[in-house]
Parts: sequence; structure tokens; C-alpha cells
Amino acid sequence: MGSRTSVSSEDNASDGNEFRVSDGELAALFAPEPARAALIGLYRWHEEIAALPLRINEPMIGAMRIEWHREAVEALFADPAVVRRNPVVEGLSLAVHHAGGPQREELNAILDAHGADFEGRHFATLADVSDHATATDGRIARIAARMLDPGNHHPGAASAGAACGTVRLLRQFPVRAGRQLAVLPEDALGGAGLNAARLASGREADAARAALEPVYLAAREALIAARADVRGLPVAQFPAVLPAALAAQSLKHLRRQSDPYRPAGEPGPLARQVRLIRASLTGRI
Repeated sequence: MGSRTSVSSEDNASDGNEFRVSDGELAALFAPEPARAALIGLYRWHEEIAALPLRINEPMIGAMRIEWHREAVEALFADPAVVRRNPVVEGLSLAVHHAGGPQREELNAILDAHGADFEGRHFATLADVSDHATATDGRIARIAARMLDPGNHHPGAASAGAACGTVRLLRQFPVRAGRQLAVLPEDALGGAGLNAARLASGREADAARAALEPVYLAAREALIAARADVRGLPVAQFPAVLPAALAAQSLKHLRRQSDPYRPAGEPGPLARQVRLIRASLTGRI
């Protein structure tokens, strides 16, 4: 049976983003100091940027917010550096000034990728979904690995991060659907007999679930590929790929939901921490 009421973007945004400690932040607890604090700063900044399209309805306001963060990034790289009095920016400054920290171009590229949501971006193909995940979470994971071990450049971190990015988009589905930004390739949408407006209504849960299936499968394949890619990853960099263990847990949970607009609560903090401990002990995500 489909849902009878329209999806509430605001309710889902609040439930999904404001009260859930991010996977990256939990994984950063397995990193040594002083990298830990710098990583948490990096992850919190990215969570803030990734959540902007979920919290801001008006494209012009969203674009202005992206520009505010872009100016804040530029200020961090000025001479002398200027740190705006904002908790997220202050945390990012720790990452920027850490060995192997993010470069200006990397942070601007992440802002560009998320900012495209305010420019009418649509995911025409699964490749577009993968590209977005690589440009955002994949880039963040690569930076995190570099901060943990600046002398090594292993491709596994970016692969694990990209898999996390695809799962992030799936977790955001209820809000994205309501704002016609859903991570659904156009052919999958048409194959399920849907269009963006009908998807936004939240009333056709069965059709939406069918349309999401190719994306679920793509996320699963990305996680399988990431597990292979992280073989040989330097031990020091392993905390950078730990979020993929939690992404795999989230994906299993999401695929079990009959109504993708109103998924039941995800595993709690204890279950997530246990999953991270097991991954860190076995060296497998």
C-alpha cells in the first residue's frame, strides 16, 4: 500500500540530520590525537554542507549559504588566515592546518558538488549518482586518509568514501524526494511509472521502492568494490574507511523498509559503535 499523506521534508530533515552523530565523527574516535580533533572538524563541516539542500527550500538562499561557506574557506587560506566565529568553520580550521589537511581547491570542489542541488541538478543516470558520491564523500575520505598518514596515497579510501556517499543519498531520500532532488536515475523513475512531482507527493511508496532498487544495488556493489580496494591500506589510514562499515549497516536497514518515505529508526549509537569496533579489530569494512 502506498502512503496516504505527502512526505514532510522538514520532519525528515530534523529526524535524520540534527540528532544523529555522523558516521565520520564516530569513526574519528578511532584515530589518534591530534588527528582526531582535526578529523572531527572536517567531518562536521561536511555534514553541515551536505545537509544544506535538506534544510533550505529556497534555491537563492541555499546558493547564498554555499557562497558564505566558500568565503569562509577562502579566509582560512588567506595570509594571515582568518577564522570566522562559527563552530563549523572553527573545526574546519583545525583540519586545514593539520598535516595533510584539505586544500582550498578540494573544499571548493565539495562546495560545488553540494551546491549543484540549488541549481536544479538531477541524476540522469547511475553514473551521475556515483560521480556525486565520489566528488563529496569520496573526496572527504581521501583527505581524511592523507591527514592520518600524509606519506601514503592509497586509492582505497576514496573508494570507501564514494560508497558512503551513495548510501548518504539513499538515507536522504525522504527529504530529497519532497524537494524533487531524489537520487533516482530518470530511466528508473520512468520505469516505475513516476515523475518528480508524483515522487514528491510521498503517496506511491511501492513504486518509489521499485525505482530505488537499482540505486540500492549500485550502493551494494560500491561497498563490495570498496572492501576489495582497501586491501593493503596502511593501518594508520584505516579510521578513514571505517564509515563504510556503518554505511553497509545503514544500507541493509534501508533495503528492509517497505515505505522508503518513512523508514524506521536506524541502528542506535551502541549498535553503530559495536560495528566500528568489530571492523577495527578485523580490519574489514
